[in-house]
Amino acid sequence: MSRETLLQESKTMIDDLLQAANGLIEMANGELVDLGEEPVEVQVLERQPEQDPGIDLAELEAQGLYEAQLQEVELGLKDNLPVQLYAQNCYNWMQMKEIRLGMLAKVDVKWYTNPLYNAEQMHQIRLGLEYGLDVSGYARLIYTVSDMYKRRHVLMEEKYRSGGGGQERIILDDFTRIQLRLSADLMEAWITLPKTDGRSYTIAELRRLLKKYEVRHGIQAEGLRQATIEDARGNEILIARGVPAMPGRDGHYELFFNRELPDAPELLADGSVDYTHVIVADTALPGQKLAQYRPAGRGKPGMTVTGIAIDGARGKELPPLTGSGIVADHENRIYSAAIKGYVTYDRESSKLNVMQTYLVNGDVNSYTGSVVYDGTIHVSGSVSGKARICATGDVIVDGFVSGGTIEAGYNVILRGGVNAAEQGSIKAGGQIMGKFFERANLVAGGDIEGNYFLDCNVRSEGKVVAKGGKSRIMGGEMTASAGVEAKIVGNYGSTKTVVVVANLYELTEQLQDIKERQKKVASEQEKLAEGREKLEKLIAEGAVSDQRIYQKILQAAAVKQNEWTLLEQRMEHLKTVKKNAMLASVNVLKELRPGTFITINGVTKMITEASPGGTLTEKVLLDKKK
Repeated sequence: MSRETLLQESKTMIDDLLQAANGLIEMANGELVDLGEEPVEVQVLERQPEQDPGIDLAELEAQGLYEAQLQEVELGLKDNLPVQLYAQNCYNWMQMKEIRLGMLAKVDVKWYTNPLYNAEQMHQIRLGLEYGLDVSGYARLIYTVSDMYKRRHVLMEEKYRSGGGGQERIILDDFTRIQLRLSADLMEAWITLPKTDGRSYTIAELRRLLKKYEVRHGIQAEGLRQATIEDARGNEILIARGVPAMPGRDGHYELFFNRELPDAPELLADGSVDYTHVIVADTALPGQKLAQYRPAGRGKPGMTVTGIAIDGARGKELPPLTGSGIVADHENRIYSAAIKGYVTYDRESSKLNVMQTYLVNGDVNSYTGSVVYDGTIHVSGSVSGKARICATGDVIVDGFVSGGTIEAGYNVILRGGVNAAEQGSIKAGGQIMGKFFERANLVAGGDIEGNYFLDCNVRSEGKVVAKGGKSRIMGGEMTASAGVEAKIVGNYGSTKTVVVVANLYELTEQLQDIKERQKKVASEQEKLAEGREKLEKLIAEGAVSDQRIYQKILQAAAVKQNEWTLLEQRMEHLKTVKKNAMLASVNVLKELRPGTFITINGVTKMITEASPGGTLTEKVLLDKKK
């Protein structure tokens, strides 16, 4: 029997013993291991000529190093490693191998070069270093291999459980020359079989190799099959894929009132849109349950290819609701109506309000005077002259509007339409909806909808939409951040129609202005806080007895805090407006008429001849200019 054959059999026997020992360790950790699988065939590496003049292999052999030890030295020389660190008789060949593999992986092998560590202890320390773990907690002689294994896995779970990662690992198996690549998050593993090996591998052998390197979860049957095909040699194959963790459901408020309001207007037989029966908001009675908070859910755990469970992130929680006209059960997060009124809910600002309604039976005009109310105003008649209507909630007008000023914190519903002859204005924090708009000045934080717009001056931070069979925009100027939609845009007469959408530059300036104002408010708040602290100290020392100044400081601080809150809300609103503006377009459903000027994000196009409908974007306008 040749020397190489004896060496081969010796190594195979040692590998079998090591496998059995590893199996006992794994079973001690609650894992079932099949020790009956055939071992992976081992290749005997031919002796290479001496490569490092600093290492004399003959001298090492004379010192008593046996064949397997010398082979580890030669392998290190081949990879240009500083083999002097382990080319000593105090290490057996398995210990040498662990040090050599650590050097190849570029880890700090000094953690385990103590020859009193056995090879399996060195193996556990090396793996920890390769995974980027802090091995100082278990790289000690007092710990057995089983102890080290457990501690390493605890550290790995801590590192990867929350979705963190280390660095990509590339492993080259010494005997088979099969390369295994693990992603940094351990969620994928790829295998590459040597091109010039000349031998075939069974699925069972590949499974055992994966298990050797702790790849045991999400193994791909198709990847295993491909890896056994000769044509796949040299190609990287996905061999295992972990299960990604899924985030939990976000916290949300379950609403017990009709949120789908204002409801859609009715389309009449003649093609026009009827706003007569539009309901602006749901009505609540005292004690009526309006909302209840449902906490965020736990995420669904995932698992890496090495079997580490990954926590699914918990969903995002929402802040408590605030507002007027409501009663809060903070323990159960239940919100009920305190009064009878219209219900409004703003998810962005976490505001829930029940607004009392002030009903005006009849018209509002120059003779009746102004109507100002902290809540919702409902006018059963018409609005004309120099009348002024101002509400913190909604404004609803059943009749026509032919003049006057209307301001609403939320929505404005004009069921009869507007013919203002350029007198007065209509302003809403939310939507403006009306049957039609002629020569009106409109400003809205949301969408503006009507059958048609004639010679109007309109500014909307949402969309301007002309609905129904008479859907058209003729004359005037429309500025809408999120876009404009109508069947017909423009007029064949001499009246110019201007449509401006996606005013990103203007929105960016507004956001910058808010930031500057926030800086100023923050500075003023800081000065007030310093003044309050100094005054509190003087009061405590008895140097000041009159607390009127202190009360004024508190009042000023409350004012500044409210100012800051309003700026924050405006900032969030404008961010949403800007996001929508980035997708804005002018959608002409039927005809675009000459004399119309279209501007999208600063790019302007004058329409000189009638054209069929289409969707105009910034890119389309730029292409038309070429």
